[in-house]
Amino acid sequence: MSYQYITLKKEERVLTISLNRPPTNPLNGEFGMELFKAFSDAEQMDDVTVVVITSALEKAFIAGADIKEMAAQGPAEAENFSRLLQGANNILGRMKKVVIAAINGHALGGGCELALACDYRLMTSGKALIGLPEAGLGIIPGAGGTQRLPRLIGLSKALDILLRGRTMGPQEALAIGLVDRLIEPENFMAEVMKFANELAAGAGKALGYIKAAVYEGIDLPMEQALAVERKYSAENHRTHDAKEGLTAFIEKRKPNFLNK
Repeated sequence: MSYQYITLKKEERVLTISLNRPPTNPLNGEFGMELFKAFSDAEQMDDVTVVVITSALEKAFIAGADIKEMAAQGPAEAENFSRLLQGANNILGRMKKVVIAAINGHALGGGCELALACDYRLMTSGKALIGLPEAGLGIIPGAGGTQRLPRLIGLSKALDILLRGRTMGPQEALAIGLVDRLIEPENFMAEVMKFANELAAGAGKALGYIKAAVYEGIDLPMEQALAVERKYSAENHRTHDAKEGLTAFIEKRKPNFLNK
């Protein structure tokens, strides 16, 4: 599929997905379908360990939905739009790859929800805002925000953001655990890619199975969750990287992980 608003660039084991729908990457149905396809394509790339999602625009990661399109939607259309964006974001959690949101501008509404679906959220330390302002527009987050935010930062803090439609700057977002790290704007993508490549140099299969075990087991009773862990431990033990890592330790050398 050719993309109108998205560019995919692969360098070794890191895939960068760059979003470019000026002026602020507003989400509409067409853009949502492109996100779904791009994330699906990334999921199928066996030689990719880390996916970085960022914006090609200077001031916006994704600054929310296309409000004019949303205003024209009826209830059924709104539900379908929500299902589309939820489906795209669900792929990020499901794929056995590490997914980094490189938040280089405003991440509001659907942009914040996309970031919440990633494994890491790295944000510029500039003046960008992040949050879920939907309540102020008389609507509710529909791309996973009401579910992922409480799981990430806790019920009380999440409810306050959701009910008041709050947005915040990078420092507050870091303090409450909404983002994981702040990076100076002038070094932002260089530092993001350095971090991505450090992760990609590891045992990609093990990273994928760890992620799958955490996400599948977190809401299960402990015994069921431990069964999930056993399942993925056994599957990972069949991989080249598991054998290579153990052998390298015994032989006192650096492992040569191949993501296989």
